[in-house]
Amino acid sequence: MAELYGERGEIPESEFFESWTARTFSMARSAFETVTRSAEQDTGKPATGDDFCYIDHVRDPDLGPVGVVHIKSAEVSTPDSAEVLGAVAEGVQEFVMSHHRVTWPVCGEHDRGLHVGYFHETAVWKCAGGTTDGHVVRAIDPAVQP
Repeated sequence: MAELYGERGEIPESEFFESWTARTFSMARSAFETVTRSAEQDTGKPATGDDFCYIDHVRDPDLGPVGVVHIKSAEVSTPDSAEVLGAVAEGVQEFVMSHHRVTWPVCGEHDRGLHVGYFHETAVWKCAGGTTDGHVVRAIDPAVQP
């Protein structure tokens, strides 16, 4: 919110939520390209199917009215780039697993499916194997170092 306010200043509520949603939608599209490219390279399977559903805004019980984007079955309602990437990754992961019956991504060390996590404000793939807290395997966006 602070970034959007810093960019646009004080604006009417409806315009703010439209901007919030448009920003989230743009980040989700970019994240979708990054994550599907990775899924297709790792699995050799297409990550296609239902894409996005853009909803102008809804009222969140905790945040009030927020912009919402649906990717697969995941809901994205934040303009935070790491959280958008994580939500999109979960949606693509669910699609790959349910549509192709393939576990993706997999930890090379423990041969277990990975889960979305966050490390130093970066969306990462984490493995629950090994130590008590598991370990970070890699950033979801290969261009970002955790």
